[in-house]
Amino acid sequence: MTQKHVCGPGRDAEFFRDLAAVFAKHSNVSGRYAVRCLHREKEVLKVDFAEQVGLSRVEGDRIVTEFRNRDEVESGFDPEDLPVCCEWAGDAPHMVCVQLCEL
Repeated sequence: MTQKHVCGPGRDAEFFRDLAAVFAKHSNVSGRYAVRCLHREKEVLKVDFAEQVGLSRVEGDRIVTEFRNRDEVESGFDPEDLPVCCEWAGDAPHMVCVQLCEL
């Protein structure tokens, strides 16, 4: 069975070659980061990251992410208690936080 690649090295080989070089160049910090495909969020769940953000929390041995309107999330927390951004997307320097993580 042939599987169609929606993301990853099988689809975007040049991007991943360049990314491998960046990870190798910054090997002292690269272990803190990963590359993730946003296909499920954008195409399946129809999340609009300009208007929505993922809010993740740990429940037992699972990580649960809910997508909420950005305004709702920002107004629902005291500024000092706002979860930290743990995932960014977009083109630098205009990257946007797409996931907040409660610690």
